[in-house]
Amino acid sequence: MDAGDQQLWLKGPNGKACPGIAIGHFENADELSYAVLLVPQSNPGGGHKIVVFGKTKDVYSARLLDQAEGQTYSGLVISRTGPGKYDDWENTKSIQIELDGLRVEWMEQGAQLYYWRAGRYRKLQVSD
Repeated sequence: MDAGDQQLWLKGPNGKACPGIAIGHFENADELSYAVLLVPQSNPGGGHKIVVFGKTKDVYSARLLDQAEGQTYSGLVISRTGPGKYDDWENTKSIQIELDGLRVEWMEQGAQLYYWRAGRYRKLQVSD
């Protein structure tokens, strides 16, 4: 993350959290899930993966939410959002989520909200 994006993150609402880890009730109200942003250390501009580890019947499983190969991750951060109402960036679609959501944001460029519904993750573009 470049210095400008780092300062934006530190001054924002999640500034004390790691920009590559989010913990929340993403899949189940009774169990915590763990989301991680993976970026290759050998080639930080060589893509990324976002993986969520969720617990079902005392066993954790990994779900790949997003990945990009060969694209820069510059300014990409993840954070937990609480349950509530969310609108897409054009105000044409509105959703109500009962569990935590995962916000995937390209600093000052756009953001997507991943949320659990009907046994799988769905995605809403919340800013552009």
